[in-house]
Amino acid sequence: MTGIFDAHSQVTTLGKEFWFGFMENNGIPPEAPDQGIVVITASEPAEGVLEYAGRSYPFSLATGQQFFHRINDFDILHRTSGMIESKGVYILSTGNVSVYAFNERFRSADGTVILPITTLGKDYYITSHYEVMTTIVNYNANINNESTLLVVGVEENTKIEITPSVLTLSGNAPSVPFTITLNRGQSYQIKARGDLTGTRVRVIGENVEECKNLAVFGGNKWTSVGDCGQANDHLFQMAYPVNTWGTEFFHIPLAGRTSGELVKVLASEDNTSVFIDGVLRGNINAGKFITLDFKANQSASIRTDKPSSVTVFAKSQGCNDSTLPLFNDGDPFMITYSPNQQLLKTITFNAIQLPSITSHYVNIIVKTASKDLTRLDGSNIGNQFAPIPGSSEYSYARIAIVQGAHSLSNPQGLIGYVYGFGYIESYGFAVGASLDNLNFETKNKYDFEVLGEKVACYNHESLWEINPENELFTYFIWDFG
Repeated sequence: MTGIFDAHSQVTTLGKEFWFGFMENNGIPPEAPDQGIVVITASEPAEGVLEYAGRSYPFSLATGQQFFHRINDFDILHRTSGMIESKGVYILSTGNVSVYAFNERFRSADGTVILPITTLGKDYYITSHYEVMTTIVNYNANINNESTLLVVGVEENTKIEITPSVLTLSGNAPSVPFTITLNRGQSYQIKARGDLTGTRVRVIGENVEECKNLAVFGGNKWTSVGDCGQANDHLFQMAYPVNTWGTEFFHIPLAGRTSGELVKVLASEDNTSVFIDGVLRGNINAGKFITLDFKANQSASIRTDKPSSVTVFAKSQGCNDSTLPLFNDGDPFMITYSPNQQLLKTITFNAIQLPSITSHYVNIIVKTASKDLTRLDGSNIGNQFAPIPGSSEYSYARIAIVQGAHSLSNPQGLIGYVYGFGYIESYGFAVGASLDNLNFETKNKYDFEVLGEKVACYNHESLWEINPENELFTYFIWDFG
């Protein structure tokens, strides 16, 4: 018989080794300096070290504890476009941890979950944002609003091809590939007065041994979102490798806001059809995107017929309904959504501790049949879920939480996003992500009956076959642990 065989444990944002970096924020010293913050949250006992710029900071954590480090002894943020620097940040741990990077400036901040080295990839299309504000405000909203992209090398002599979607500030033409070479810990930022969404970043080499992994980020230095008035904010999101992209997503509106949200759907392949609540909204090619403007409290099912990336953008504070409470709360941030095919089972995450953030929330998506198995900080929260309109197979909850470390679990799987708001301030990122390769189908043929999802029988032979969706992938390594 033929069946699907899962030879790996779940691939998630939990890990023991990480490389990452910080893109430029709109620092205004001395009254509003911008700084990088690193938060390490342990899912099991862990000892390790945080390193950057020749500095080293050890940590020792029990399960559920967090290590909070503000980088104020070195300017870790990138300030250039098109220059190789050595501003990579490295973490090595003995136990599994979650890592979150937060780029902070008074009234300009955002954060992202960091992928461990084991889940990084070789091929990315990034999502960022750029807009020109036409609404009249009492400051210049259209300076310091460049879209940004950052690449961090994790291995020596990594050859990288970048194909920008728009003209960069360092003079790289749109749709014209150029190459750089990065060593371990080296970093490279590019900026543009245009939307870098759809820019492709990939490793190149003459053979598979040269096909190394990368850490890649997208965002914006300091931008408005929604063209509805003040205020601007920093955007910061680590990109997920193309081979982990999916085809089914849910948009759940943000709690604590009356602004609605922008969502970008980005294609990895030509002639990708995009459906919203079952209605075709358009067809896009590889590296192209559709922008959706969802109203306050509007949920949606987003489906594509080929692997895609979906990212939500919180709007500027001025997009709130001025007649309702909390009008002054919130500002832009961005979160890349997890596809419905990528469900986490357990995660320890962090609601960032900042005095300017007064309200923290977590959005959780689960299969309706398993909602009563969901636990937040050990407590069953099944009674807080409601079916997603038009998609009753799944349910969602929007729960107010306090700052600090939290745990989420559901043995059947969950998707979660944590975010917070204050006066003209915000942050948001995924609590974690499952990053299994969704673009390969593995099949096997046994001479005996297969029972269950996983099986291994001594003294029996099996024929194995792997079917990549993309014909460019021709080299595979089997690892049975």
